[in-house]
Amino acid sequence: MFNFLTKGTLDNPPLHPIVTNMQNSQKNITFLEINSSYSHTMLSYGYLRTFTEKMSPSWEWEHICATTNDDPDKLLSNLAASRPDVICGTFYLFNHEYSLDILKRYKEENPQTRIFLGGPEFLGDNEMFLRRNPEISAVFRGDESSFSMVLSRISEHETWKDIPGICYISSGKYNDNGFAKFAGNLDEIPSPYEKGYFSPDRPFCQIETSRGCSGRCSFCTSALSEGTRHFSLGRIRSEIECLHKAGIRDIRIVDRTFNEDKSRAKALLGLFRKYSDTRFHLEINPALVDNELMRQLSMFKPGKLHIEAGIQTFCTRSLKAVNRFGSSAKMVSGLKRLVSLENAQVHTDLIAGLPLQKYQDVLADVRKLIALNPHEIQLENLKILPGTPICSNPPDGLLWNPLPPYEVIRTAQMKRSELSRAQNLSRMLDSFLNYAKLKNLFRFGYRRDKMFIVKFLEYLERNSDPTQKQHLDRRLLLIKEYADKNDPLLSELTVFFWLACGFPPGKFDLVAEKIKPWTSEDKLPDKLIFSSQSDVIPSRIIKVLFSFNAGDIWLDSDAKFAKRKHVYFFYSAHGNRILQITQMPLS
Repeated sequence: MFNFLTKGTLDNPPLHPIVTNMQNSQKNITFLEINSSYSHTMLSYGYLRTFTEKMSPSWEWEHICATTNDDPDKLLSNLAASRPDVICGTFYLFNHEYSLDILKRYKEENPQTRIFLGGPEFLGDNEMFLRRNPEISAVFRGDESSFSMVLSRISEHETWKDIPGICYISSGKYNDNGFAKFAGNLDEIPSPYEKGYFSPDRPFCQIETSRGCSGRCSFCTSALSEGTRHFSLGRIRSEIECLHKAGIRDIRIVDRTFNEDKSRAKALLGLFRKYSDTRFHLEINPALVDNELMRQLSMFKPGKLHIEAGIQTFCTRSLKAVNRFGSSAKMVSGLKRLVSLENAQVHTDLIAGLPLQKYQDVLADVRKLIALNPHEIQLENLKILPGTPICSNPPDGLLWNPLPPYEVIRTAQMKRSELSRAQNLSRMLDSFLNYAKLKNLFRFGYRRDKMFIVKFLEYLERNSDPTQKQHLDRRLLLIKEYADKNDPLLSELTVFFWLACGFPPGKFDLVAEKIKPWTSEDKLPDKLIFSSQSDVIPSRIIKVLFSFNAGDIWLDSDAKFAKRKHVYFFYSAHGNRILQITQMPLS
């Protein structure tokens, strides 16, 4: 499957290129998989191979995995060793340029090799791509169902006219055969998991439970689908069992809106809970959250659920402009409920640069999410992906980069400088708010001043490089430097976080005193607020007076603020490793 309607071929594998299933054959096909990191894999290889093996069993398959950080020469050497008659691969915006460079270089030395590509990069008009890159024999739009037809007619361009989804140039003429879509029941597609065509050494694997989406968001590739189709529960159960037997304990469910069909979502959640040692990642629409879904989600063990809630924006006029259903009020209500789950992590997504959206709307979206307090807030500038409705029919004033990553440059409502600032805002959120050790400190700054995200971003732009993620100590110092001029209580709290992270007390003229070895029977100060549960015996203590209950806010940024002096005791071992933190209120 080259990934048309599914999100399944999402992304990525190995830090070092590897070759698997090497065999000598006169009819040899190599799937070239280029990912953004070692941890990721593509569904496209397994689906394409199993389907094609069923229809064209005479071809021998090989699989080369790499990442965009790998040495291209090593990858070329691996390709040369496999000596493929055909190379196929899936193109995304993150691997487009890297993969194309590899393929063009290989084709120059091996002109007889045929190259076929698919993926979301080819959902639009492919004529220009094919004319600029004559090394590519053809590209596909759609699923895995047509590729075997090409393999059976590999050198006969004139017979490709009836193959769905293929785009190619023959005798100087561009031919476009629309989309390939398997017409049968999805369960009839051979399972790659039963064949073992997945990577058990990766941190997680993906499973498709459906294809397509009933939504029509104009910026999304799923807007091109004709509704949603589902794999059966029996098929899903069988595939989870294959992964479980292989030792996989982290599964990402590929389903655009997991809770769109409520009864099906309930059945799937019941199935997932049977694998109590496995963590599941789900995409949930917060606007469709109801009591039964919450009841089902609450039954999972802590740490076994990761929920992605696609918000995009709370701006009603922008939601309407991109044909996205669901009201802002329902999204807020549903997200509050999801965040209240104590056993799940909730990741939220926002987009800047949507039609009719202003920069102030982006800030309003971020503020609303900070108040709702999901575990992560991801903000990305809009990308105009090939073939999407917004690409085919852009609103007035929309300008974007025609090359990957296709990011919006300006809109009728947002200037280039504002979109650039939105990118810096995204980096700030990722470096400070989404980082567990700093989240409560950042939220305290926002709690003290609703303009904090604007003021602190401006400070970062003046005093650091927002495009570079700083080390933790530097990030704390940046907050301290800002707070020294703007908020004494935030400055004071930053010292607490600095010490709790185990950084040297001397930075703030604090002294660590040596203490005699003590045991658990020794009396500790009034209240224990943190213990590392370590057998290491503390050798030093730092005593610091704070003017408020800093320790409570360190634990919970929503804790009630109390303007009352507290002495905190930071017990550490050599190397400033914090073992315990206790407090003693002063009357």
